[in-house]
Amino acid sequence: MPDDLLIEQEKKLSGRIYSGKEMEYLAEVMSSGRLSSLNGGEFVPRLEESFTRMMGVQHSVAIANCMCALHAAVLCAGAGPGSEVICDAEFVFGSMSVLYNNAIPVFVDIDPVTHNMDPDKIEAAITERTKAIIVTHAWGLPAEMDRIVEIGRRHKLLVIEDCAEALLAEYKGRFTGAWGDIGCFSFQASKQLSTGDGGMATAETQELYERVAAQAGAPTFHSVAYDLDYNYRMNEMTAAVALAQLDVMPQFIEKLRTNAGYYDQAVAGCEWIELQRGPEGAHHSFYHWAATFRGDSRGLSLEDFKKAVADAGFSSVSVGYTNMASYRHPVIRENRAHAFFCPENKGHSGRYDEGTCPVAEQAVPRLILGYVTEPDATAREEADKLHALIRTLEGN
Repeated sequence: MPDDLLIEQEKKLSGRIYSGKEMEYLAEVMSSGRLSSLNGGEFVPRLEESFTRMMGVQHSVAIANCMCALHAAVLCAGAGPGSEVICDAEFVFGSMSVLYNNAIPVFVDIDPVTHNMDPDKIEAAITERTKAIIVTHAWGLPAEMDRIVEIGRRHKLLVIEDCAEALLAEYKGRFTGAWGDIGCFSFQASKQLSTGDGGMATAETQELYERVAAQAGAPTFHSVAYDLDYNYRMNEMTAAVALAQLDVMPQFIEKLRTNAGYYDQAVAGCEWIELQRGPEGAHHSFYHWAATFRGDSRGLSLEDFKKAVADAGFSSVSVGYTNMASYRHPVIRENRAHAFFCPENKGHSGRYDEGTCPVAEQAVPRLILGYVTEPDATAREEADKLHALIRTLEGN
């Protein structure tokens, strides 16, 4: 094939790294005739063992997806009607898992640079109803888990880590998911480990492991219901693909860091774009490269910047994410969940008006994202385009 056609073909690829064992493992599953771990399938337990070993955690439970893991974690916290769970103000997923269980999400503002939950603002949100804290590691950057876990322990709250975007991200020598009581990971199609859908929950105690596992694989084949457990089981085919990808995850994360580095170089020296970095001791795993637009104070409006990005025709760069804090999503803002009508929740401390978390309200619409799961050549091209756009806007 001519070189120019090879280049064009690479541009169309996802940029993912595969171990080469996916098809081998899938064939093994199909030839075994055991498509579920319930009837002797081996790939789910193999995946759980490998994940536990790689992440340095006590227990792992393969699960249908990260939302299932978050819901199971909220159940483990004992949160229900009359309860509250603290959530961050940038991502809606943790709060949705709270609403699934008819508890009330209470939002804590974010740090303007890291986009992670601000530990200094957590204790003011704790009430006698609070059962847990759900911490999202934004875009692959770990939150200040030592401080957050200390607060959780002091107030006897379950600390749940939403690691959907932060596989193999490290904070002070420990991976995300190994700090709190339960970690929740996503293997959805766009994530670092991609199986189309799927996930993992990690648990620090045997008791929590058993409670999460009850939700991740309710033994309905016994035809006897002892508890109101959910059936969030992962199948063997998904586990086979996940196990094959897990082998190459360290190398793949390094590829993402390399691609993110091109975007870092593109904005180097630009005083109105602030990289999402920190805290000290954090190592980003880059589900997305992220930065914050600060051009307003320099005479460049956000709307003009958004238009310039749109006109430039990026394939990987966007501005604004959802353009709203998590509590401004219609399901919360317009009280579309049953939790808001439970009599036990009357007088709850959740607040969802404009101004509730001013940092998030200001930061989310100004969030610049670069999706770095792409071929090296594409990442370079997109970064060069961003650099050229900045020079144009600065009049250079």
